[in-house]
Amino acid sequence: MATVVFLHGVGGSTPGWDVALTRNLADTAGIAEIECVEIGFDDLIGRSGAIRRHSVAEQPVSYPDRLDLQTQRQLYYQRQIELRTVIAQSPDRVGAPGRKPHPLIPGELMVRFPFLSMRQAGHYRHDGDVRTQVLDRVEQRLAAIDGPVTLLAHSLGSVVALDALHLRNITVDLLVSFGSPLGVRDFWGKQWQQSPTFPYGRVGGWLNIVNVNDPVTWKRGANDRFPQALDAFVRVGDGLMGPMNFHDASTYTSTQTLARAVATACG
Repeated sequence: MATVVFLHGVGGSTPGWDVALTRNLADTAGIAEIECVEIGFDDLIGRSGAIRRHSVAEQPVSYPDRLDLQTQRQLYYQRQIELRTVIAQSPDRVGAPGRKPHPLIPGELMVRFPFLSMRQAGHYRHDGDVRTQVLDRVEQRLAAIDGPVTLLAHSLGSVVALDALHLRNITVDLLVSFGSPLGVRDFWGKQWQQSPTFPYGRVGGWLNIVNVNDPVTWKRGANDRFPQALDAFVRVGDGLMGPMNFHDASTYTSTQTLARAVATACG
């Protein structure tokens, strides 16, 4: 049985993401059985007190592979083309926004203003010890899973996923990020922007889904900063607050665009 692994964002687990996903896969792709696993780490980033700046030197993981980098890149982009074809006709897809508003609050202020509830992201962003613990947990939990893995990464979870793919020895058949801040500013994932170290041999593809109403994404995809990502835009949700809001994980896992992508790896 294929396994879908979920990395949550700030605030911890989002109830219902798995229910929405399994129902969506059954309706859209006829997939009736799938194992959903969540890797939680809010206990590690949900710390009180001031955000501590503590750097930890980590180098991208090196790994043996029977294929050279050029061949890995070619196979990766071939799979990305296939993924683009699969989701091209998704009825909930919309065109990329023509105008992208300028972000109002700098990233550093965003993670420090108490009323924005982003302190957890600040701990992950600045405290190297916290970040190491999070990435260690992700690596250990993924290593315990047998069979193909599709990694769903919501909001801050997409930053964690990108770090883990570079800094830990993990392999996923597909990465689907959504509600991600990676396209908004260099504050997130800066060390991997235009990096030659993207692990083409350990990730089968990367789809980044953007809800154009989501205030976290600020109408931006990830491809401008990370050419390895395939962006898809949708317009879904029921407002800024409450269940199925614009940023809610369940809102994204209810889209046919996401279901069609996941079905390519789980079907």
